[in-house]
Amino acid sequence: MSLLKVTMLVLMVGESVISSHHDICENCVCRQLTIDCTNNSLKAVPPNIPPNTTILILKDNNIEEIPDYIFNQTSLVSLDISNNNISYLSRNSFYGLETLITLKLQHNRMDFTVSYPDDVFKPLVNLKNLDLSSNLVLSTINESYPNRALRHLKSLQELNIDGIPNLNLGEGFSNLTNLLHLNFSGNCQTSNIYNNTFVPVSHIHELILSQCHLRLIHNSSFGVFTQLRLLDISFNINLGIDRAFRALRSLNSPDLRVLDLSSVVDPFAVGIVISGVNMNQIKHLNITELYFNHNRLELIELEAIPQIPETLQVISVLDNRATYGWYLFGLENLINLVCVDSSQQYSSHDPESHHTPQSSRYVSSFSKSRDNDSTFCQKMNVSSVDLFNINQSNISSLPAGKPLEIENGLHTPALSSLSFNLKNFTISVPPNIKYVNVSKSIINFPIPNMRFGNNSVKLLDMSGNILNRWEGPIGGVTKLEWLSLSNNFCDYINETFFDSFPGLRELFVASNFLAAVFEADVKGNIFHKLQTLETLDISENKIRTLPPALLRGLVNLKKLDLSKNILKAWTLDIDHMKDLRYIDLSTNQLTSLPVQFRNYGDSQYDANKELTVDLSGQTLRCTCDTLPFLKWMKSNKTIFVRRDDYKCEDNKKKELTLSNLDAIILQLERQCASLSVMVTILTGSLFVIASVLIGSLIYRYRWKLRYFYYLTRNRYHKAFPLDDNENTQFEYHAFVSYADEDRLLVTQDMRQKLETEHGLNLCIHHRDFVPGEDIAANILSAVRNSKKTLVLLTKHFLNSYWCIYELNMAKVESISTGRNVIIVIVCERIPANELPEALVQLMRADSYIDYTDDPEGNVVFWANLRRSILAD
Repeated sequence: MSLLKVTMLVLMVGESVISSHHDICENCVCRQLTIDCTNNSLKAVPPNIPPNTTILILKDNNIEEIPDYIFNQTSLVSLDISNNNISYLSRNSFYGLETLITLKLQHNRMDFTVSYPDDVFKPLVNLKNLDLSSNLVLSTINESYPNRALRHLKSLQELNIDGIPNLNLGEGFSNLTNLLHLNFSGNCQTSNIYNNTFVPVSHIHELILSQCHLRLIHNSSFGVFTQLRLLDISFNINLGIDRAFRALRSLNSPDLRVLDLSSVVDPFAVGIVISGVNMNQIKHLNITELYFNHNRLELIELEAIPQIPETLQVISVLDNRATYGWYLFGLENLINLVCVDSSQQYSSHDPESHHTPQSSRYVSSFSKSRDNDSTFCQKMNVSSVDLFNINQSNISSLPAGKPLEIENGLHTPALSSLSFNLKNFTISVPPNIKYVNVSKSIINFPIPNMRFGNNSVKLLDMSGNILNRWEGPIGGVTKLEWLSLSNNFCDYINETFFDSFPGLRELFVASNFLAAVFEADVKGNIFHKLQTLETLDISENKIRTLPPALLRGLVNLKKLDLSKNILKAWTLDIDHMKDLRYIDLSTNQLTSLPVQFRNYGDSQYDANKELTVDLSGQTLRCTCDTLPFLKWMKSNKTIFVRRDDYKCEDNKKKELTLSNLDAIILQLERQCASLSVMVTILTGSLFVIASVLIGSLIYRYRWKLRYFYYLTRNRYHKAFPLDDNENTQFEYHAFVSYADEDRLLVTQDMRQKLETEHGLNLCIHHRDFVPGEDIAANILSAVRNSKKTLVLLTKHFLNSYWCIYELNMAKVESISTGRNVIIVIVCERIPANELPEALVQLMRADSYIDYTDDPEGNVVFWANLRRSILAD
């Protein structure tokens, strides 16, 4: 039966689900066709494995042997017994595993000489993937591979095995006619490669010699390969740059695409230069990817530039010591170049690890650089990258929020300055390059007004440098879609800096010092031309507040990150952002969100564009003031990330969690209802008290208020030219205040005696008031323009509104000017209890004159009155 039929048979769902009641499932995890016994402290392979099991995982246990026939009557496709204590295998350890495709035995204690019986792998007729790496503990120069055991694996396509000191591949490897991938890097102790070393496996497609002790590779060692596609000799620091390049001269495989020469130089060596001779060794290769990381590279000779293979699409030179030179401009001829990773220049290394045994050091280095941290261009996947599934954290390994560590000052030989005027210079770059990473390279200069030549750059990562001023504008970046300038110590952005990025869709400027820049941009000029922007990250910039119009131009924004700032209130205007789906406000100092924000969230919900908000990492407020916000949060029209974990604080500073949001709202509604009644009553009471108080004050000072009102009015209309000077000459000697019923006394007697006989000038309202003018204004004008005011006290006077008005105006005039203005003439006896209080006080304080008809007394009356009028 063919392998396809066998596989289809064991994958039939109808009767292939492992019963959870089986004995093995008591201690292991059983999921359909898979049994996972990882890290269960097993000392032996569990017996009675269900026959329909296809995947069995026994890694990270204490298993010491694999008994004969233990896997008989099973249908395993994958078996993982890695990281145990197996020191030998039995001839029938794998009996019955005809369907097995993958076998993992790495990280055990099996010696090549005694641990593999000749026929141990004979049952594995369909095995394609075998991992025996990291088993070799101690080896001698005479160590050899278990060729007689390996010869049975004719279907094998991938083999991971430790490199022995004398890398002699015997007949066992010659029988591996289907082998494509050969990896010696597990616990490799190979120092020399000879010309005939790889003859038995000349047909393989991938060869990995990483993390070995390679010191020498004979010149024709790689010449035997005719179909090789990937060659990795990285992390062999004793090999050296020159020997590494010389070994590649004989390599003639037309299918070679990937060449990894990373870390072939000691990390504490002096800086190296790639010469024209070096590059001449590989110029004939059709490689598309070249990795030259961790090699202390400083310069490339100009003679080497024309010899770089034109087929290159990916160049990775991270963690080197690149310096500025004209070779940078020669790279424009690499017309097929798509991705360049030149990040992490001038990185520091741990001196202690340099003195540890080489094998352990390389295992650590390898796991870091290859397994856990794939390179920038590998993440880009060059041919089919989706820019908008790339996060900043996936590009730069600098953790968010962690400041850039710079040793020995800032002025390194990196691109710290430019020696020409970039305003008048076009920087040439490879025309088809799309992805560029120069992050964490201590590039130290302000970004000036500059222009790039024709290019296709879509993604540019310049984070983790010291680009502390962004002047711009920058030309030639019309195709850029993803840009990171985070972690650059920047505190200034020119308003025109982003004007030439018409296609930018994701922008990261986190972890800078841009708070003052954003707060000053009240018109929103910095970002106003980024109309295609969909993601904006301005987190961790110590922002306290933001002007409403800051993001006015971002009409297509979908994600906004304002986390790790010190915002205390939401002030941004986002109503124009119809596609905004996510706002990160975590780790700020917000206590709630205003009604404008809540209305926006509701409008997005109504438009079927539900908004997601993150408010974690801060303490909200649970008070009557924030009750509407809490109710809105409960409505679930806007999604809050991990809402139940949010903390809030009540009026008593008690901390609550929003996992009990319903109870919090109910309690606040009760508290706030009683408080509302109390506030209403208190407000009404205060209003009544204030009204009474204000009314009383107005009533008490009503005459003074009227006086000053008409005084101001008359001055505005220039009713009289008087000022408050004591030497002012009055228009009238006296203003006569009388009732109409007493008119004859004024028009006959008073005019005759005072005006005709004594030459005084009286102001008589029947005669001297200005027609058409307001009566009150005329009264005040008469009082102000007269030296005295004569009050003819009669019962008619007391019954006249305007007479009392004139009396009070004269009284206010007397108080305000300090002059003795009023002269009371008692024309008839009136009981004191019928007189106004003000008049009684006036008559008690000042003398008054009794009018008389007696001829002799009349003469004295007019004389006294004239003397009183003229007196100061």
